[in-house]
Amino acid sequence: MTRKRGRQTNTNLRAHTQGSVSIEAVILLPVFLLTLFLILQVSLWIHASSVAQAAALDGVRNATAAYSSSTQGERLAQAILDSRKVGQEWRITTTRSGSTLTLEITGQAKSVIPGWTWKVQESATLPLNGG
Repeated sequence: MTRKRGRQTNTNLRAHTQGSVSIEAVILLPVFLLTLFLILQVSLWIHASSVAQAAALDGVRNATAAYSSSTQGERLAQAILDSRKVGQEWRITTTRSGSTLTLEITGQAKSVIPGWTWKVQESATLPLNGG
């Protein structure tokens, strides 16, 4: 008789928890996907920032080289950003201050989450030759 009760309890337990896996999946799947997209977005932003920093450094090195100009440095930085395709709306500016030249890059990293924009802002400064 004890066995019979055990089976009834087990059957009642199964009937009571039936469908709970579906409810858990409906709740946890969006949280999992959001976390996945956030990790992907942060990775894209970090990559875009790294490429922008490298482009700024290469551009300012080119601009401060002998027989070069700020425009040539900006063109090189733009070419690097265009070849990597890591973002959009890039704005490159150079500023001379005393004996240094600063090249600044601002733009937006690519986004996998619609409506979210991730700003990228990097700069590099080097002394001018002969300064």
